[in-house]
Amino acid sequence: MDIFEAIERRHSVRDFLERKLPEDIKEEIENLLLKFITEKLNWKVNLSTFPGYVYATTKKDFEKLVDYGFQGEQIVLFLTIKDFGTCWMARSPHPDVPYIIVFGYPRSRNFTRNRKPITSFLENDVKELPPEIMKIVEMTVLSPSAMNRQPWRIRFTGGEICISSKSPVDLGIALSHAFLVAREIFKREPEIVKKGEDTYCLVLNY
Repeated sequence: MDIFEAIERRHSVRDFLERKLPEDIKEEIENLLLKFITEKLNWKVNLSTFPGYVYATTKKDFEKLVDYGFQGEQIVLFLTIKDFGTCWMARSPHPDVPYIIVFGYPRSRNFTRNRKPITSFLENDVKELPPEIMKIVEMTVLSPSAMNRQPWRIRFTGGEICISSKSPVDLGIALSHAFLVAREIFKREPEIVKKGEDTYCLVLNY
C-alpha cells in the first residue's frame, strides 16, 4: 500500500475487535523516522488498554500543536498501511498530551465519507491548477479533523501550497497529508515555512 492508498483508506474507527495487538508494533511506532517541523516528539505506545493508543507530551502553543498533528498523522498513516484502524481522540492520560491516537483491528471495514466539495476549501479556480497540485489538494482534504469540521483554507501561489486553519492540530494533520503526497509526486521533500499566524506553506521547488 502506498501513501495515496493509505490516505484514501484511512477513516476514523471507533469500534474495534477485542483482539490483542502485536507487541512489536510498539517498537515500530516509537522508532519511526518521522518528519517534523520544530522538533521530534517523544511518541509512546500503550498496549495495556483496549484499544491501544499512541501519545506524546507537548506544550500547548500553536506551533507545537501544529507539529503534534503533523507528526501524529504520519503515525496514523503508518498504522493504516499496517492494516490497523485509527482515530484521533481528544481525551488524554496527561495534561500535556493534547490528543491520543487510538488504534486496533476495526470491527468493520465498511465506511462512508462526508466531505465538503474541494471548492469550499480552495481559494484558487480548480481549472487553473496543474494536475499534480490538484492531486495534492484532493489528498489533503481527506485529512481527519475534530468533529469532522474540515476547518482549512488552501491556496496555490505558483510555487507554494499554503494551508490555513485556526485549529492547530487539524492544520498539522492536513499539512502532513500535503507534505507526504508532494514528496511522493515530486520525489523530493518540500520545505515547510510558517507564513502568518495560522498559515503554513509547502515550498515545492519542482
